Amino acid sequence: MSTKALRGEILDFLHRISPRVIDELEIIGVFYQYHKDNDIRNALLYLCDRGYIKVTEEPHPYKPRGKIHLYQITADGIDILEMTKQDDGIIVPERE
Repeated sequence: MSTKALRGEILDFLHRISPRVIDELEIIGVFYQYHKDNDIRNALLYLCDRGYIKVTEEPHPYKPRGKIHLYQITADGIDILEMTKQDDGIIVPERE
């Protein structure tokens, strides 16, 4: 799967679980079988930079100085999936 396809798959995944937010490590766990964790993080950064997903940072529940990153799809991300907006850096997965 290409980087562009990974970005689309992440958007699709976040849309399916919306309005729930999800931790970065959970997202990595979903896609880790086929992608390196660094590639997944880079895809998340791209999607955040473009405004297709939003990230919030919260204190880690067990590590006093740690932070967790929670992700959620935005309206712009949904527009990409519904193809009312286009981004050449994303391949939208086919809907079932």
